[in-house]
Amino acid sequence: MRLNFDKHFKIKNSDRNFTQRFDALMTSSSSDKKITVQQCHICSERCDCSLTYLFKQINKSDYVSLLGQASINDTSKFAPVSLHRPKMKGRPLKHYHPLLQKEKHLDSVVPKILPKEIANSVCQKGSCLAHLYGLPKTHKEKLSMRPILSATGTYNYALAKWLDEKLKPLSVNRYTLSDTFAFAEEIQNLKVDENDILVSYDVTSLFTNVPLKETIEMIAKKVFVNNWFNETHKLNITQPDLIQLLEVATKNQLFQFDGKLYEQTDGVAMGSPLGPLMANAFLCSIEEKLEHDNKLPEFYKRYIDDTLATMKDVPAAEAFLTTLNNCHPSINFTMEPASDKLPFIGMEILKKGHKLETSVYRKPTNTGLLLHHQSHVDKRYKKSLIKTMVNRAFHLSSTWESFMTECDCLKLMFTNLKYPESLVNSIISHFVTSMMTKDPLVPPQLPVNEDTVHRVVLPFQDQTSADAVKKQLSDLSKKIDHTLQPVSKSRKICEDLKMREPKPPLINQQCVVYNYQCDLCDAEHVGCTSQHLHQRIDEHRFSAIRKHLKNDHGLYNINNLANNFSVLKKCNGKLDCLIYKMLFIRKKKPSLNTQSDSIHAKLFV
Repeated sequence: MRLNFDKHFKIKNSDRNFTQRFDALMTSSSSDKKITVQQCHICSERCDCSLTYLFKQINKSDYVSLLGQASINDTSKFAPVSLHRPKMKGRPLKHYHPLLQKEKHLDSVVPKILPKEIANSVCQKGSCLAHLYGLPKTHKEKLSMRPILSATGTYNYALAKWLDEKLKPLSVNRYTLSDTFAFAEEIQNLKVDENDILVSYDVTSLFTNVPLKETIEMIAKKVFVNNWFNETHKLNITQPDLIQLLEVATKNQLFQFDGKLYEQTDGVAMGSPLGPLMANAFLCSIEEKLEHDNKLPEFYKRYIDDTLATMKDVPAAEAFLTTLNNCHPSINFTMEPASDKLPFIGMEILKKGHKLETSVYRKPTNTGLLLHHQSHVDKRYKKSLIKTMVNRAFHLSSTWESFMTECDCLKLMFTNLKYPESLVNSIISHFVTSMMTKDPLVPPQLPVNEDTVHRVVLPFQDQTSADAVKKQLSDLSKKIDHTLQPVSKSRKICEDLKMREPKPPLINQQCVVYNYQCDLCDAEHVGCTSQHLHQRIDEHRFSAIRKHLKNDHGLYNINNLANNFSVLKKCNGKLDCLIYKMLFIRKKKPSLNTQSDSIHAKLFV
């Protein structure tokens, strides 16, 4: 059965002008002018897309300055990296960039420690250069930035993700929280002393202040107690091996900011897969020491860097704050005492006598901005959003009164987002009815076998198209005995906006479709690669291109082919590369390519 994608996913004329309209909007304010909060409808009425863009009154120079204050200005944690080629013995490198040296170091270390199959999966080919960006802390009285490192696709990202999966059990103890709903249910059944007060403790800039070397050694020591790591994961590595892997995955993380290269020399990057694990493991070690010395309060719970405790009075809370700050010189705790009410991880905790009640908490800066009903996405996502918010309200509310109050807030919020009142009321009523009845005769839903589910990501054009494709995939699922689920993907702003901070072509030409044009004849070749383009060009000295130059032009010494290559399309992944490669082959009909068919067989790769 062949799906008629062309019929359902034709591009509207209004979409073609999206980039021009948005660029016109953005260029109306220069980088040094302040952009005010505004609402704009970019797409025409024919395209059911209403987009709202909110801009904080801040210019680029202030943004860079605030982000610098929160990150690179701390010379004890960050250091600049030179782009100049260092002097070395032997033949100089043909291509030099610090990122390429990081990749080379990773490739030299990991295969010596891990089995070949695992090593190949965690060694990133054609990695990206991480870049630093900031999220404004709008809830603070004084505007500041939270530095985030965009690490996806970087040279050590896959290794960090693999290590995080294997070491996850070591980052929790009986004081850590991982499930907000479970915690809400736990404290609703907790009895506290009537005279106790609630206190919240917070760690200042936890991620950047984690002592990296000390934490790595502590983790490595823990996992090799009774050889737990090797026994659990069927491996055969030593403690120094694991230390080396953790150092490669976290230390001296390379990134770009404001056109310059830097390394994070200490602390762990917020954005790295190992960030939460390292931070949790470090604080767990402090809590274990306090527990051993009998210095922890009777009730003490922590989520990453936010801690909730009950204390006898304010002097006792301040004494415990001093104890926390004396645990390690790298970190600094702050305290927020409250007599009977305190916000904590998305809920407001209210102390009433011996009991604790909970309700949904919103920061004063919350604007209620969620997915707009006119947004260009599948309607099932809009319904799911309402269901999710109602379910969240139910689990975070300890009384029906607080739950119904939150439902009223949700009705107002979704009304402002142009959701039909009947739709919102219907979903809330159905949820309340199901919670109150809970018919025991209704059989529980059978678990889905994820091995038989194949999710197909497709562009969302309109609701009619999405429904039609969903039906076709459902029919096809019955024939092949595998579940095919469509995932509708809407256009993202990043797909239409060009990168504001360009990166060197040497390390920014990975995951591309390229074209080779012979300068001696009309011969062409179209290919794709997920590694750096210059690395693929070096490999072509032994391919059909070399054979063409040798047989047709009598050239045997091929040293510099780079000038004959050009990038046709930069892609987002391997499947994208395959698709565009086939399209360009069909369009250009290059003589040096032997492959000419489309990608029907690779649709679900």
